[in-house]
Amino acid sequence: MRALTIFKAVFKNWMRSRSGLFFSILFPVLLLLVFGAIFSGVGSSSKYRLFVQNLDINATDATPSELSVAFIDALNSTETFGINEIPADENATEYAQEVLGPLGGNMRILVISEGFQNDLLNGTLKVRVGITYETMDMYYWYVEPYLTDSQKSAFQQGLAQMQQYNATIPDAKASLTIMLDPADSSATIVKSIVMSIASAFNYELIGAENVVEFREASVTTKHYSNVDFYVPGITAAFIMTNGIIALTATTTEFKRRGIIKRLSLTPLTKLDWVVGNVLCQTILNLMLAGIMIALGWVVFNVRVIPDAFSIALILLGSIMFSGMGMALSGFIKDVEAASAIGNAIAFPMMFLSGTYFPLEIMPSYVQTISKALPLTYVAEGLKHAMIYQNPEGVYINMVIVAVLAVVFIIVGSLVTRWKEK
Repeated sequence: MRALTIFKAVFKNWMRSRSGLFFSILFPVLLLLVFGAIFSGVGSSSKYRLFVQNLDINATDATPSELSVAFIDALNSTETFGINEIPADENATEYAQEVLGPLGGNMRILVISEGFQNDLLNGTLKVRVGITYETMDMYYWYVEPYLTDSQKSAFQQGLAQMQQYNATIPDAKASLTIMLDPADSSATIVKSIVMSIASAFNYELIGAENVVEFREASVTTKHYSNVDFYVPGITAAFIMTNGIIALTATTTEFKRRGIIKRLSLTPLTKLDWVVGNVLCQTILNLMLAGIMIALGWVVFNVRVIPDAFSIALILLGSIMFSGMGMALSGFIKDVEAASAIGNAIAFPMMFLSGTYFPLEIMPSYVQTISKALPLTYVAEGLKHAMIYQNPEGVYINMVIVAVLAVVFIIVGSLVTRWKEK
């Protein structure tokens, strides 16, 4: 009951605290909105700007060749590029710079060379004749035992004529020049897409078809958007910031105002004080997790739904980080130091625990460090519960978080002092 009294008092104080409201509500909401806007494509175009200059112009009527226009149409059909065409008589780089304006931008230029259509037709014809020759030559060796001498002679003569004809076809390749800025982070992606389109265009001209079928299957039971995968990490992160930053600062402020000193005159125990604060922070985290996920549903149409495992892990994570905050406040005397130390612990942990970026893409030494950070186990547990729906992954992380929660609660009770020396 005494811990419940502390819970009511701390909750009322939280409602009056602007910094508490910021770190508890606005901070996680801002993170969700920022990551959601970046990775969901809301309110922005996902197209890459690409300048295209077509130099393959018919001399008779000054119009672009049919195949060069078809290639540009193929680029457009992917809906990946926003294409700006450069007139054939302009300097490509100067024209692009003028369009980009004084503020600049990523310059990506694709030049379709003069003679593109003729080279493409000759190259395609040479490939087709070569394939036909090799096919007929192979067929000949299969049927050769069953042919008469005159049939063999006619067959060999036809193969020889086909080979001679292929030798008269110019050995030309259609030329495309792509100019990219090495500092452009999207340069590799743009180059890969253009090369893929050119290959597909090439295959279609020679009549080739894919004989390998590629299928894709999801390892999850539901289809999630990019934003869905950030919800567990952001949820874990705001549980941590509320426990380490907000609770440490609030408790240290109570100490500065002499409130904790006066508690020594009451029947309240240190454990009651710690448990009351932890209980308040845990209830708040559950409420705020619901608010944030509801916001994700409304703004970004997220599909993740917290289940019993998720709620249990949010409870345990809140207890663990709140216990950590109470333990820190036992060593800190002033609010400024509490804020600085809280941020120094929370923010590196936020980015080294796989909350926003997969641990697999990080260096091995960072992955080793992450195993020592409590946030890693909350974030990973929530991902297994909310995204992967893997109970075994939840159990392991839940046990680790539960053990750490008990440890921090005990430490918080031991280091709490009613009076400063």
